[in-house]
Amino acid sequence: MTYTEQQIRNMQPGPEMDKQLANVLGINVHLALGEKLSTTWEGMGLVLEKVKTLHEYVFIEISYEKGKWACYIWFGVINKAEAFADEAPHAVAMAALALRGGEQG
Repeated sequence: MTYTEQQIRNMQPGPEMDKQLANVLGINVHLALGEKLSTTWEGMGLVLEKVKTLHEYVFIEISYEKGKWACYIWFGVINKAEAFADEAPHAVAMAALALRGGEQG
């Protein structure tokens, strides 16, 4: 399923987002739900490891900016996805969904 940028921004962290991440990143759904991809630092690590396999030159930046966590993902010099959230795992989850299942615009 393809999501619009607005749909991805509106997604809340939790089991439903984890299922979508598992689907677009090719992660076993049971593993995804156990790791809590969008809500824990351990789950975020699994998402980042999977994103790194998607392109030869992947650059990922996670930072805390103006009271929000930001995640930027580039393939080479092209910014492919970015997201902002109150928690870092949620920002990474949204950026990964935008990268694999959404549209940037």
